[in-house]
Amino acid sequence: MARRARIHFVSLRSSLVNLPISIYGPLLERSIRPQNLAIHLKLIPATPNPHGSVEAYVGWTGMASASSLAHFNSSAEKGLETIEIDPQYAQGLGLTQGDWVEIGLLHDLHWAKSVATEPLTSDDWEIIEIHASHVESTLLSQVRVAKVGQEIDVWVMGRTRVRLRVVSVDPSSKGNALLLTTNTEVSIAPKLHRSERRSEISGSKTKSTAQDVPAATSSGGKHSQKLASQVLRALPHRISHGALPEYSGSELVAYVSLSTFAQLHVAGNTKEENNPILCFKSTFKRLLPPPDPSSSSSGPSPPPAPHTRIIKPGAADKEPPSDTGNSAADVIFVGPLNGLPEGHIVFPAAPGNVEDWDLLLVSPSTEDATITVETTHDEDGPTDPSSSGSKTTLAGVDDILKRCTDFCIRKFVLHAYTDVVHGVSALLVTGRPGTGKTSIVQHVAKSVQEDQRTFTYTYFVDVSLYAEQPISTIKSLLKYWFDKASWYKPSILILDNLDKLIGAEVEFMQHADSFRTRHITEIFLSLYSSSARAAIPNSRGTLLLATAASTASLHPLVSTAHVFQEVINVKPPNNDARRDIIESIVRDRLTTAQDIQQDAESPLNFTSLATQTEGYSATDLQDLVARAIHQVAIRAANDIRPAVLSSADFTAAQVDFTPLSLRDVKLQKSDVAWSDIGGLHETRKVLRETLEWPTKYGPIFAQSPLRLRSGLLLYGYPGCGKTLLASAVAKECGLNFISVKGPEILNKYIGASEKSVRDLFERASAAKPCVLFFDEFDSIAPKRGHDSTGVTDRVVNQMLTQMDGAEGLDGVYVLAATSRPDLIDSALLRPGRLDKSLLCGMPNVEERKDILRAVGQRVSLSPSVDLSDIAAATEGFSGADLQALIYNAHLEVIHASIASTSNERDTVDLSTEENPIEFIAVGEPSTGNVSSKAERTALEKRLRQIRQASINEVGSVKTAILSTKKKHDITAEHIRRVLKTTRPSVSPDERRRLDIIYQAFISDRSGDLPAPPDAGGVGKRVTLM
Repeated sequence: MARRARIHFVSLRSSLVNLPISIYGPLLERSIRPQNLAIHLKLIPATPNPHGSVEAYVGWTGMASASSLAHFNSSAEKGLETIEIDPQYAQGLGLTQGDWVEIGLLHDLHWAKSVATEPLTSDDWEIIEIHASHVESTLLSQVRVAKVGQEIDVWVMGRTRVRLRVVSVDPSSKGNALLLTTNTEVSIAPKLHRSERRSEISGSKTKSTAQDVPAATSSGGKHSQKLASQVLRALPHRISHGALPEYSGSELVAYVSLSTFAQLHVAGNTKEENNPILCFKSTFKRLLPPPDPSSSSSGPSPPPAPHTRIIKPGAADKEPPSDTGNSAADVIFVGPLNGLPEGHIVFPAAPGNVEDWDLLLVSPSTEDATITVETTHDEDGPTDPSSSGSKTTLAGVDDILKRCTDFCIRKFVLHAYTDVVHGVSALLVTGRPGTGKTSIVQHVAKSVQEDQRTFTYTYFVDVSLYAEQPISTIKSLLKYWFDKASWYKPSILILDNLDKLIGAEVEFMQHADSFRTRHITEIFLSLYSSSARAAIPNSRGTLLLATAASTASLHPLVSTAHVFQEVINVKPPNNDARRDIIESIVRDRLTTAQDIQQDAESPLNFTSLATQTEGYSATDLQDLVARAIHQVAIRAANDIRPAVLSSADFTAAQVDFTPLSLRDVKLQKSDVAWSDIGGLHETRKVLRETLEWPTKYGPIFAQSPLRLRSGLLLYGYPGCGKTLLASAVAKECGLNFISVKGPEILNKYIGASEKSVRDLFERASAAKPCVLFFDEFDSIAPKRGHDSTGVTDRVVNQMLTQMDGAEGLDGVYVLAATSRPDLIDSALLRPGRLDKSLLCGMPNVEERKDILRAVGQRVSLSPSVDLSDIAAATEGFSGADLQALIYNAHLEVIHASIASTSNERDTVDLSTEENPIEFIAVGEPSTGNVSSKAERTALEKRLRQIRQASINEVGSVKTAILSTKKKHDITAEHIRRVLKTTRPSVSPDERRRLDIIYQAFISDRSGDLPAPPDAGGVGKRVTLM
């Protein structure tokens, strides 16, 4: 039996009702969910209604009626049961305050698969467009039941009411309602303004393509009918793809497409051949773009009103025509021309008050004045853009240019078939400084601009210039930049150096203002992200191209919000790309500098130049060519012969030239050559094969199907030449060399050590071909689990990621040295990381002789020294011990020489004392004062210096011979004397222990290496208590 209750109005802001307490109690006891229940309301009229009964299906909020609860206990006869409903929603259903309704509970309704609705008014549709994401996320919480023909209401932000009418449901139900679930698809059909309202475009900013220009109201082609004004975009003459007919008269002439001309002047004959062209008199006004807040003298002003953006294509705003300014309309004669894009107007000679891409409100004149323009070019009108002049090209980045251009064209085509685009379609181009990111996005924007399918406007902004502006100014500028691009759409907005404005937060840099960066990032996301409430309601026809150093250099919120649909990384140019870039730059320079030419007999070998410029970026190559041209100019200033650009000019240009990628990298220089190293012949051979050959014979190794070795481990006894080998690599292999010490990497902050490792490999990649040398590798990458702090564990994990064999290290070689390979984490020793381990063992007799010979090159050894005898007497000595032996012997010679020189000097002083100088002071003052002994001693010393100088001057030749430095040689006696006090640095016990470790490392090489003695097992941590 249906229950009865009175209607009571409560502002619920939804299409749901609160049930009376008598119904709410049983539902609560039976645990009926509100989502599974529908309420049927039937009005009980006081008088018979000739139009039929009023019925409605609504949902339940899950709550009880508060008014019913307050009056439920009054009395049995006067007890008041009420059902609460929103007054605005009740009015739409035909219910009023105090009406009696019958309440029916429906438990077995079917679920709706799809529900099609439409707004009741066009104003409702505009609200839905603006807040589409909010309506989509909150509709199911406000509506539970749908019935064909019934009204459902949705509140936006709890304030604005949107009225919808159900058009159809699936599965179809005859007179019954369906329940809405999370699997129900709810569609809302657009509802536009009427055509007479769409013709009022004077106060609105409409899209500049033909699809959004209001069509002419004439349908029968009668001239007496009123024609609509058109908002046309002034297309630059330079990209109009063809010569336009010239008019010699004083009238201002412009051309539009045939369809646009038909909407402006129906009387015009556009079906016949355009020879001659009949131009009709019209008027135009220039629409003013949004004001620039940075140009305001009173500080940053708020961005323009929302009428600068299109909410729905073809819809016009209700604002007054303020964008056209106060100037009077100018007179223009408009004629049709084949091949021009719709929605555009082209001037053969633009007036002074019209700039490229301006929006012009063109209206047909009431006067039937015409002029005739004779055509002198092809009747088909404009030609293909490729025939109009040469294009500037960027060499070496063809694939990147194609990907960027395809992304832009694909997005514009998608926008053409989409009414509303939420969020900005964005592309991010990343790369290190000097790789040409800015040139790439500018070239892409120019290519898309000249494409006949788009004709886009480009607005370029270097945001690094505004990084220090106040936050309020930056907020206004961010909105203004998009508003201006949207004003001229279809358009491309380029934000260069975006990471300078919304960079990543660095927690261990105390001076960084993280709050400011985060605030600016949130402002950027609130405008450009599709998920933000204050986002652009419709970004149709506008793309965003941004550049940054990397995705990691941007704030993490940018990646979380998914602002950029695609990210393209610009890598440093390879050998082929550098060859193309150098050839293109040289060709362009020689074209502009006609006095300089290439040598006809020996032209430039661009392949060789590309090989010599490994690690150079595009900017570096441009600077290098400029320096080479400068070398030619210097030579031509002193030579009457023609200026010829040769390879020698590039060689001279590379002197003292540091590429941009190497300016912040500390590269180690070394004077150690292979000849300075004795022994270790097999190790040197493998080092040369691994490091020197792939660079020296690059084209040959490029044909190899195998992955090249990129990591080497030098291990061996202390003092056996591991670090010395690495120093020789820095000089002999022609590679850049970066040496790493343990304290440079380790940092107490979580994440800082990993960042140091990443920065190391990035620096090495920037300086490639490069060798990254880790000395005492066991202290940097020990076995994981032995560190109580976990710092080295994180370093090992990061190094495993950087040295992953699946990715490979292109042009970066890792060289590690250690005396304890058993302490290194076994994962780093697997193939693909440190591929090969080279033993630097204790030298034998022949190797010790070779080491003594190499060390003896730096000192003077007497011919009487027998190196074989010394090598035999130094059993157990390492290379460092032998070097110390020779250097100590050299010190013995020096000490003996110093002692001999001191004795000779003492003898000379004694002889001087035996012959004192006698003198008489002449011309002393007549005061009678007697000179003191100190004064006479000083005078005697001065006279002795004068006498010695005269002796040296007389016997200058003899003095020169005597003063020649005597060469002191190291004799066998010196070495034997030093050998008596010298012992090997590696004791026999230590050597035997290391022998066991190295033998186990070589023979039993596996993933489970034995733990070092007294070091604890893997997984155990040792801490000091």
